[in-house]
Amino acid sequence: MKTLFVLEFKKLAKKRMNIIVIAVCLVLVGLLFALPVKQFIVLNTEGEQIMGTAAIAMERDFENAYAGELTNERITSDIAAYQALFDDPANVSQDSDTKALSKTAYFKHFFPYIDYWKLINGNYVAASTYDSSFSAITNMNLEDGVDFYAARDKKVSTMLNYSYADWNFSDSEKAFWQNRVSSVKTPYEYGYHAGWKLLLSCMELFVVGILGICICVSGTFSGEYQSGAASVILSSRYGKSKLVKAKIFAAFVYSLSAFTLFILVGCGIQLAAFGVDGWNLPIQVLSSIAPYRMSLLSAALIAVATLYLILLGMVSFTLLLSAKMKSSVPVLVMIILVSILPMFLGISETSGIWNRILVLLPYRATQPVFSDEFIGYFGYPLGGMTFDIVTVRMIVYAVIMLVCIPFARRAWKKHQVA
Repeated sequence: MKTLFVLEFKKLAKKRMNIIVIAVCLVLVGLLFALPVKQFIVLNTEGEQIMGTAAIAMERDFENAYAGELTNERITSDIAAYQALFDDPANVSQDSDTKALSKTAYFKHFFPYIDYWKLINGNYVAASTYDSSFSAITNMNLEDGVDFYAARDKKVSTMLNYSYADWNFSDSEKAFWQNRVSSVKTPYEYGYHAGWKLLLSCMELFVVGILGICICVSGTFSGEYQSGAASVILSSRYGKSKLVKAKIFAAFVYSLSAFTLFILVGCGIQLAAFGVDGWNLPIQVLSSIAPYRMSLLSAALIAVATLYLILLGMVSFTLLLSAKMKSSVPVLVMIILVSILPMFLGISETSGIWNRILVLLPYRATQPVFSDEFIGYFGYPLGGMTFDIVTVRMIVYAVIMLVCIPFARRAWKKHQVA
């Protein structure tokens, strides 16, 4: 068995097409993850664009200016300081019909810290809504202070009770998500977290690597049919037993090895550039109503674990197609369609069933939803229980792997030798 595995692994690793595909994917992953670093832009207090490493250093200083626990007292004080800016006529824009800061005051006192203010102001506006004028904090009555976390709970309740045509949250789902939000530790901790924020937003780019690996293993069985080697292999002593296990095991080891290289390159580039500062901050620094009790590091690790399961599920599906089809071409066509098609399909505002299926498809499933104020609350009721989308994605692709592999082995064994 060991010798067969080594031979099958070498066959995959030394195949010229596979080497080219992995090399191209590695370069693409490197470029795609390096591009946001190179193009990272920060506007300084004069409104001037700063790019690259200087921008990252400046962003660290800006975000750390508001570092610390987000207690109600601290948030009240920060909003009061912001509102006080409007008391000075020199800070108020004369060209706007609404209450707004002048350009000079905006870039000096507000815009450099806009991620912080998006978090605070966003807690008081409807889910998935962006208040570009920041009117919520601008017009807030601070006479009795603010209760940031009570406002969070109210926002969650409003969202869960909103009517989405023929799609509504059931009572059990509402209770599930409200309990989830209530279990999140408060007060939140805030600080510099640009690297983790960017990394989580780029996870879907790893679909390039998943697709490339599937291309490499697509000929595991169909390649033997095309070359005519299957006639010899299947009639040999271990052709239908040990060899098929060796082929599948080699495909998995090869896939995991290649994908680990992609992960190290992609994540390594961004974390090396931005640093790992903020790894212990809660995911709620990205959205105050995020219903997951985890740190940014935990969210990134879960996202990577999900990617690995998607990879294994897709590789298993590819092996099944390869075992059933006599040519690699239709295998490649189907894999590309399954991987890329969801990219062009949109979320529905009326159909909950469609949405819950769509976000489980390969491309969509690579997108972390921990801080998404809409998709992050997708639940899957089953047997009186509700499962969150993150858990369901992992289960689905694990099941796909466990189902496809036995059928792939069976298809190979039942192939008719000419």
